[in-house]
Parts: sequence; structure tokens; C-alpha cells
Amino acid sequence: MQNFVTLTGHILGFVSVGLFFYSYQRTKKDKLLIIQTVATALSCIQYLLIGAFSGFALNIVCIIRNFAFYYRDKNQRMDWATPIVFSLCMAFASIFSWEGIHSLLITLGLVVNTMCMGMFGAKNFRKTILISSSLILIYNVFAFSYSGMLSESISLISVIIGIIRYRKPAQPVKTNKTIPA
Repeated sequence: MQNFVTLTGHILGFVSVGLFFYSYQRTKKDKLLIIQTVATALSCIQYLLIGAFSGFALNIVCIIRNFAFYYRDKNQRMDWATPIVFSLCMAFASIFSWEGIHSLLITLGLVVNTMCMGMFGAKNFRKTILISSSLILIYNVFAFSYSGMLSESISLISVIIGIIRYRKPAQPVKTNKTIPA
């Protein structure tokens, strides 16, 4: 039975991989948040089923955070309190789900993600994923979350593609000099 539960967890994790990849290709932050919330919910269940309790607890906070940011952004409000409150909630959840020193990796990764998600637009948010996904990737190695390792690896690749794809083209330099004939 335990093998079936673990296998189910990994399958749900692999489904979330596809959703995370798709989310980073969105240009608007609200669409990115919706897709990531569904993917995070699947990851949350996956962590529970494989026994990675820090990942489970912190992803519950992430789901609530995503809803809060989505509705905050829809109302076109920007505040500094929301990311700080959710970062503190993540630190609190980390204490109660402590698995060892590697729990700090996912906590730090998600706190960085939360602070940047709350303060930046989609372009800069993508850049911060490079930091947070790297930390979460290492946590997944310790947690033996194969789909989590794949997910974060693909997220890193996907976010690099998104950064390149949505960067502004270089503007030509205008000069007042004329070239002599």
C-alpha cells in the first residue's frame, strides 16, 4: 500500500511539472498565479504522499498566498505587508514541519519567491525563480521527490526561456552626427 501511495504522489508531482512549465510561458502575472496555484496544490498533495512534510506545509501556505496575491493584484493594490506576513507564515510552518537542516532550503526558496512575487511584476518575478527554484531543487534531492527535482529543473529551464522570450529588444542608438559623403 505504501508503494501505491508514494507512486500516486510522484504521478501527481509529474502532472504539476507540466503546469509549472506552462505557467512560466504566460505574460500576465494573474494568469501565471492561477496556473501556479493549481500546480502548487498538486505538489502539496505529492509532498504529503511521499512524506516530505516541510514541502507539504509550506505549499499549503503558498496556495493561500497565491490567492491573496491574485486578488490583491486584481484590485490593483500593492502593499509590502502581504509578502512579509506570508513569509512569516512560511517560517512558522517550517518550524512545525521541521525535517532537518534541508527544510531551510525550501523555506528560504519559498520566502524569496514570496517576497519577490509580492513586490515585482512578471518579468522580475521570473528572474527570482532562478534563486528559489535552485534552493527548492536541492530540497527535493533530500526529500527524494523525483517529480520535484524534475519540476524545479524544468522550471529553471522554462523561466530562462521566459526571460529570453520576453526581454525588451535593444533600442537603436540615435545620433545627430551625419556621415560625410
